[in-house]
Amino acid sequence: MKKERREQNTIFNRFGERTIEKAAGLSFSLAAVLPTFLSLIFLIGISVVGLAKEGYQNTDWFLYASYLLPQIAFILVVALVFKFLKLSPKATWKKQQCSGKYYFVAIVLQIGLLCLSELNVWFLKLLGKMGYQDAGILLPSMDGLGFWGVFFVVAILAPILEETLFRGVILSGLKTFGRTGAVLLCGGLFALYHQNPSQTVYQFCCGAAFALVALKSGSILPTVLSHFLNNAAILILTKFGISQFPTPVFIAVVVVSAVCLIGSLAYLLIFDKKASVEDVEKGVENKTTDQRKTFLLCAAVGIFICAVSWVGVFFSGL
Repeated sequence: MKKERREQNTIFNRFGERTIEKAAGLSFSLAAVLPTFLSLIFLIGISVVGLAKEGYQNTDWFLYASYLLPQIAFILVVALVFKFLKLSPKATWKKQQCSGKYYFVAIVLQIGLLCLSELNVWFLKLLGKMGYQDAGILLPSMDGLGFWGVFFVVAILAPILEETLFRGVILSGLKTFGRTGAVLLCGGLFALYHQNPSQTVYQFCCGAAFALVALKSGSILPTVLSHFLNNAAILILTKFGISQFPTPVFIAVVVVSAVCLIGSLAYLLIFDKKASVEDVEKGVENKTTDQRKTFLLCAAVGIFICAVSWVGVFFSGL
């Protein structure tokens, strides 16, 4: 009796019926709000203890904190989603098992996405014509063992947590929009969340591609692998100061990458008849406009915050 009473009084019941669309939308909004809240607490804390000295924003400890705070927020959001939907983390992870072919496809697709990174170069040139100058991304020192610290935070921890949230929780709530809608919206939300004008196009492409793989495989594990390879490659190139390749090498890389992209997408969209995507399309028939509105309304706060931040970053670069 007491257990039932506690269930009735839980804060989650104030949100009404516990649907995946509601959980997914709220998770995006929370993922946008929590990092700011945690950052505020962190800044107040370092000010109180006297660590907020001149130039502290460029110190390694502060840069590590700037990467870890959003990841802590992701952990809290995912934990709340599991609580909200009354899911077992252990049982959920067991369901992530999928055919080995999707890991291979994920690797090939990630190689293919490299050719799309040039889209960011063109987009950045377009922004440059408007007066925008990219400030670049600050990383903690990668000298010596520092590389492995950055590698763990950026290439291992970030892909696991971001894929769990975006291709796990959020994508599940987007299935009500159908396969195409889910893929495009997931890519858009992923790019918008990062609030980085210079990376928007590439992040959208990656987010959409990862969503397609997750829908086809029924698992986020292949996308975690793709995300890891993407971040690891960027860190390795940065570590060795490689910003561009000689023209012949560059052409060869682009050609191989384009072939991988076309081949992997052709397989996923045409030749792979995995039932999970068909289930998404059939499931749309049973979804109502209200359920789609539920997701959008619950995600509205996060979308607004990320959009304002994106615009703020853009104007700060003018």
